Amino acid sequence: MVTFTVRAASRRYPVIIGHRHLDRLPQSLRDAGLDGTPVIITNPRVWRLGGAGLQRVLRRGGWAPVVLSVPDTEHSKSLAELGRVLTRLAALDGHGRLFIIAFGGGVVGDLAGLAAALYRRGIPYVQVPTTLLAQVDSAIGGKTAVDLPRGKNLVGAFYQPWLVFSDTAWLAGLPPRQVASGLAEVIKCGVIQDPGLFALLARERAAILAGRPAPLQAVIARAARIKARVVGADERETTGLRMILNFGHTIGHAVEAATHYSGRCTHGEAVAIGMRAATALARRLGCCTRSTEDRLNDLLDAYRLPAAARGVRPDAVMAALSHDKKVRQGRLHWVLPTRIGHVLVTPDVPSAMVQAVVHERIRP
Repeated sequence: MVTFTVRAASRRYPVIIGHRHLDRLPQSLRDAGLDGTPVIITNPRVWRLGGAGLQRVLRRGGWAPVVLSVPDTEHSKSLAELGRVLTRLAALDGHGRLFIIAFGGGVVGDLAGLAAALYRRGIPYVQVPTTLLAQVDSAIGGKTAVDLPRGKNLVGAFYQPWLVFSDTAWLAGLPPRQVASGLAEVIKCGVIQDPGLFALLARERAAILAGRPAPLQAVIARAARIKARVVGADERETTGLRMILNFGHTIGHAVEAATHYSGRCTHGEAVAIGMRAATALARRLGCCTRSTEDRLNDLLDAYRLPAAARGVRPDAVMAALSHDKKVRQGRLHWVLPTRIGHVLVTPDVPSAMVQAVVHERIRP
C-alpha cells in the first residue's frame, strides 16, 4: 500500500493506493474526519461490479450508505444530470449530515465533486476511483466540472476531496481499451516530469498490460504523486505550473468536442493523439529532437494507443481549439516537450503549423 498527501492550498488530504484493501476504507473515512451519512454516487455498471462489496464493507464499519445512480455515459456530465443529483441530495436532508462518495470513473468523479461543491455551499466528498484514468488523474486535484455543448468541463469548480482511496483490484474487470486509455495519462506524467517513469513503462510493458498488481501499482502511484505535487504547487492554475498537466489535452479535448463526446475516441485515446500532435509541433519548432518524438510514439504504439483520429473533421477540431481554456488574450498556449521529463508552455506556435499537424492526425 502507498500513502501520500496532496498539499493543496485549500485542503490537505491523503491519497491511499493499494490492492484488495477495501476493508481499510471505513477507518480511512474516520481518519479523514468524516461523519454522517455517506451518499454513494455511482453508475449501474460500476455498482454491478463492486457495489455490493463496497456497501458491505461500509455497513460492517458502522456506516449507513445511501446510493444515487447516474447513467453510465459521458452525457451524465451535464447541467441536467447535475440538477437531478442536487435535487436528490436535497431529498435526503432528513438523514442528517451528508458526505459524498464518488464511486466510479472520471465522469462520476467530476459530477459528484461538483455536486459536493455546490450543495449547501459545499459538503465533504471522497473519491473512490474505479478506472485507471481516474486513479492516476481525475480523482486527484479537485477539478470538478460538467460539459456544455460548446466544450468539455466549461462549468465547474476547484474543490478538493477529503480523501482519495484507490484499489487496483477494481482495474481487473476493465476492458483492455479502457486500461490503455488510463495508461495514456501515465505516459503523459512520464513525459512532463519523470523520465524514470517513462523508462519503467517501457521496461514493464508486458507486465503492466497483463495487470500484474506490483508493477501496475508502482506506475499508478508514481503518476499520482506527480499530479499531487503539481496540484500542491499550483492548485488553481495561477502560476502556470498546473498547465503542464494539459500536455496532449489541447488537441485531445478538441477531438472529444468535435465528436460530441460520443465515445468514438476515449479520453485517453484523444490525449494520446494530442500528445503525438504536440510533440510533432515541438519537433517542427526545434523544441525537441526527432529521437524524443520517436520514443514517445514508440511507447504509445506499445500500449496500443491510436496514432490518429478517424472519421473526424479537421475543421471541427480547429474550431474546438478556439474554445480551449488555455486561450489567453486571444492566443492558445501549448504544452510542448523539450525532452522526456520536461515540457514548456508557449503561445508561439504558428496557426498554419497547427493546421498542418491537425490534418496529419485527424482524418475524416
